[in-house]
Amino acid sequence: MDRLLASGRSSMTASKDHVVSGLIEKRRELAGIIDELQRQLDQHRADLTHIDGVLRVLAVDLDPQTIRPKRLYRRNRYFARNELSRLCLGVLRTAAGELLSTGDIAGRVIAAKGFDAGDAILRAAIRDQVGSVVKRLHRNGAIENVGAGRASKWRLQMPNDRILLE
Repeated sequence: MDRLLASGRSSMTASKDHVVSGLIEKRRELAGIIDELQRQLDQHRADLTHIDGVLRVLAVDLDPQTIRPKRLYRRNRYFARNELSRLCLGVLRTAAGELLSTGDIAGRVIAAKGFDAGDAILRAAIRDQVGSVVKRLHRNGAIENVGAGRASKWRLQMPNDRILLE
């Protein structure tokens, strides 16, 4: 009986050692990535300090702290450049004036791309991206918004009422 317990413990210890060594290796990898990113961050901060100094010399009345940071554009893997904007406009064109929610537009985009409509995570990610796109299209005057917040519905910008009456 003692041998059975002893052999069971040694195999548990061996598998535990394997897991621990894998975790140690993963920790070393992540710590290396963090160190490299910290070095890059330090270099970018130094570059920013130098640029701020030159701006203070060349534009005395400008406070560099008032300059808003530029948001980095992150390319996503689902859509090519401007493809989502074109798909959203296409969905709204085929809706023929029907009011569509952001979720409705996202569902039709998912269907048009042939993505898995049952994937809730993908659907949420695309719905968020569609939300950003329709807000931008609204700011640019391409589409109009009816409602507010989550109840917002979208459609293509309708021609002026004056033109319709003529």
